[in-house]
Amino acid sequence: ELKEIGSVGQRNTGTRVRFWPDEKYFDSVNISHKQLRHLLRAKAVLCPGLRVTLCVAKTGEKEEWQYDQGLEDYLQTELAGIAQLPQKPFTGDMKGTDSEVSWALCWLPEGGQLQESYVNLIPTVQGGTHVNGMRTGMVEAIREFCELHNLLPRGVRLAPDDVWDKIAYILSVKINDPQFSGQTKERLSSRSAASFVSGVAKDAFSLWLNEHVADGQEIARLAIENAQKRMKKSRKVARKKVTQGPALP
Repeated sequence: ELKEIGSVGQRNTGTRVRFWPDEKYFDSVNISHKQLRHLLRAKAVLCPGLRVTLCVAKTGEKEEWQYDQGLEDYLQTELAGIAQLPQKPFTGDMKGTDSEVSWALCWLPEGGQLQESYVNLIPTVQGGTHVNGMRTGMVEAIREFCELHNLLPRGVRLAPDDVWDKIAYILSVKINDPQFSGQTKERLSSRSAASFVSGVAKDAFSLWLNEHVADGQEIARLAIENAQKRMKKSRKVARKKVTQGPALP
């Protein structure tokens, strides 16, 4: 049930939403507070300036969210007290003919976890083609930056996981007729989203890196260290395989 608060001639102060699960369609009529809270907060994150309030009548619990700066404000709030690189998140917002993408991201050198993606305000907890596109664009931009500034040691090549490690991001995509995997829309499968997001992310991040060279070099250093650890680990595994086998007489 949707009900507007306020009468004719009075200022409308918001919208009240009431709903009751139908036992004919659900195994349980109990509402998942955790999932509902996540969905409502997502609407506040993705719609800058929107105030969303959740009231639980049974417990009297009340929560309210409002992010005036949208994704960046939310990212900073969730990562408060955690070391970030760069200090001000890398943000972007681009509109195409029938698509739109926005993001806020940074790296967490000392560790941490915050990775969220959305499609048309729907949380995609398993990622999908839009996340893959963002990852591809970021990796290509970092590789070009390293080559331009001669940062890569001899024999080292950056893999996607080297760049993507310890990254925190909020990614939102709006597209026409999105295709999802599964009935719960947890993963985007639209192929067009990958190429669109990849191209936009690469161009925007390449420009940002060359405008913030010091931060770019620190991000590259983290990726290079990850690559060196990965290569060292693979060499150990290779030596172990060579030495295994039956004992010779």
